[in-house]
Amino acid sequence: MTHSLHREGSLESLESEYVLFIYPARGFNYKGSAPKVRHLVELLYQAGPVNMIPTSLRRNMYSGVTNEEILDSITVEGTRVYSVFNDREKLKKALTLIQQADEGLSIMVSGVTDRVREIAAELGITPHMVNLSLGIHGNTDRLPPADIREFTTMCGHGVVSPYLVKDMIRRVKTGKIGAFDGSVLLAEPCTCGIYNPFRSAELLKEKMPLYTVDRW
Repeated sequence: MTHSLHREGSLESLESEYVLFIYPARGFNYKGSAPKVRHLVELLYQAGPVNMIPTSLRRNMYSGVTNEEILDSITVEGTRVYSVFNDREKLKKALTLIQQADEGLSIMVSGVTDRVREIAAELGITPHMVNLSLGIHGNTDRLPPADIREFTTMCGHGVVSPYLVKDMIRRVKTGKIGAFDGSVLLAEPCTCGIYNPFRSAELLKEKMPLYTVDRW
């Protein structure tokens, strides 16, 4: 889906995360999809996603819900699941398990295109189609700075506020909170469940020396 395509940052940073969607399609595999989706989510847990949200619950892994609550919510036909992995091999394991399950549901993967193609080739998967981000157009002067967008674009719906990101950098820099704990707070409001707190924690550590009081 296109909301996962606009993540910004260095190639090295972006290579540490892969987004995976489970997506039943009306008219094709929608009816009777709930138990299949639940089964695939059980398989995803074996691979170790770092965030996830089902449309049946609309709460991600850092909003106070358990894995069991996420699974138990998947009872409605057409439930879609959005997830993110912070490691190439985790994604590869997830796709291998999905292949073996052969539930017949649509699976979408986002990441650095060359890396995703490599993984697909290794597993003998031929992508049905490829979507690419064409960048940001319009009045770009109103956007937050590029280093802040590295955080905010991890939420495809744009609900991680740049002001919250700046506040979290300040709090980590002054020792009021640890980098990962701060990243969990940033991940909580993400309504698409693809904010990666592990990448975010590394970014917080990188930004600390760059921010001084006069930048606020």
